[in-house]
Amino acid sequence: MSKHAGGNHRGNAHKKRLPQVAVDEDNPIVQAFRNYSIELTTKHDRHERIVKLSRDITIESKRIIFTLHSIDSRKQNKEKILEEAQKRLQKLIEVNFRAIALELRDQDVYQFRNAYSAGLQEFIEAYTYMEYLSRDDNDETPKSVSDWQALQSVMQYVEDPSKAKDEGASVEEMDVDEEKGGEEGQAKKFQFFIDPTEYVLGLSDLTGELMRRCINSLGSGDTDTCMETCSTLQMFYTGYISLNLQRARELWRKITTMRQSVLKAENVCYNVKVRGGEAAIWGSNFDQKPAEDVDEGFY
Repeated sequence: MSKHAGGNHRGNAHKKRLPQVAVDEDNPIVQAFRNYSIELTTKHDRHERIVKLSRDITIESKRIIFTLHSIDSRKQNKEKILEEAQKRLQKLIEVNFRAIALELRDQDVYQFRNAYSAGLQEFIEAYTYMEYLSRDDNDETPKSVSDWQALQSVMQYVEDPSKAKDEGASVEEMDVDEEKGGEEGQAKKFQFFIDPTEYVLGLSDLTGELMRRCINSLGSGDTDTCMETCSTLQMFYTGYISLNLQRARELWRKITTMRQSVLKAENVCYNVKVRGGEAAIWGSNFDQKPAEDVDEGFY
């Protein structure tokens, strides 16, 4: 008998179907794993719903930032655009973030942090940029934005008992709440938790929008706004590098990007200082042909 024949025989033996054994559903181990399966499936479904909501927040926040960049002192459209941005941001708070808060109610928010982190940071960037632009330019006090506690106070919600089922509360949760002896029809409060770390990361992205505003203001001939925005960027960068968090990989990467934004803004302001008002003249007449007596800067 050849060696290969014996090997095939052993291989065929392993391919034989084993008799099916009936699973005892009353076994406590089997019941425990059934519960684990239901728990993991529920967690995965909740995670996917939060990711979809966060994606919508990210898209809308980017659109709001793009709208804010369309503010032009020559068109005098600042108040109109700021009003529109405030309404759209408020809608995100009342709809999208409320939906996420309902999903995370009575849950460990840190388990789902990665699901909504990108959307929250983008929203913080848009919200703080709107606040920065809302400050009166004629006010002598320096411009500022809300801290994370002020933003947290905006994310407070009250549940409508009549819409509890529509807002995602299961029948079991409602039964438990009734057993706790709460007054019928009493409104319950909940909130969307803003992690201070997420606020710091989202606020660091604001510097990129300030750099764009600095360059755009020069293009419209507004050198004062250009200088003021560059000064704000320098204060942001000074505050962030004072944290000395090289081991925080994500934050340090944003600080590196922030440094590049500061250098770009400083380079623009340096050119304005060196060349005087020439850059502003070119910016205000960018849609016209230069006059013959205008120095083009060539030797």
